[in-house]
Amino acid sequence: MQTILFEKQGIKPLKKTPGGAPSTSEEVLEELALDYPLPKVILEYRGLAKLKSTYTDKLPLMINPKTGRVHTSYHQAVTATGRLSSTDPNLQNIPVRNEEGRRIRRAFIAPEDYVIVSADYSQIELRIMAHLSRDKGLLTAFAEGRIFTGRRRLKYLAYRWTASAANSGVVRKPSTSV
Repeated sequence: MQTILFEKQGIKPLKKTPGGAPSTSEEVLEELALDYPLPKVILEYRGLAKLKSTYTDKLPLMINPKTGRVHTSYHQAVTATGRLSSTDPNLQNIPVRNEEGRRIRRAFIAPEDYVIVSADYSQIELRIMAHLSRDKGLLTAFAEGRIFTGRRRLKYLAYRWTASAANSGVVRKPSTSV
């Protein structure tokens, strides 16, 4: 691929690998795809190959012969964040950002008289904090569809954590030792 991109096509390499060869990493190809058609095609191929190897090839092998369905396993106390995880297959990781990924999701069909429920735990910690604290600012922000990301989220959480720690300290008579 390096030969085709950088020698035959004459594209200037943006980065090199630790071994000194021109990089064809996803990051590099995404940047090159802004100016050249071939890197975009390579990225599309890689994405399709990943879907095929991860889902199209493997999901049929996971069908339970008794039920004719794929059954995942959910784990409640495995992740460092305390969120649910899913294995065999990981149904939480099925892509939805492109049409090809959405096609994989359409393979999952509920039995007659049943529905499949999909829940998005977007900013669940802040939403729970807003509910429990009855914080008008947060409740209004969520009601209006505003989201907290990056530094804004960290700043808000740090502010609230500091206030909570101070409040708890007043109630519990804090000690200076940890």
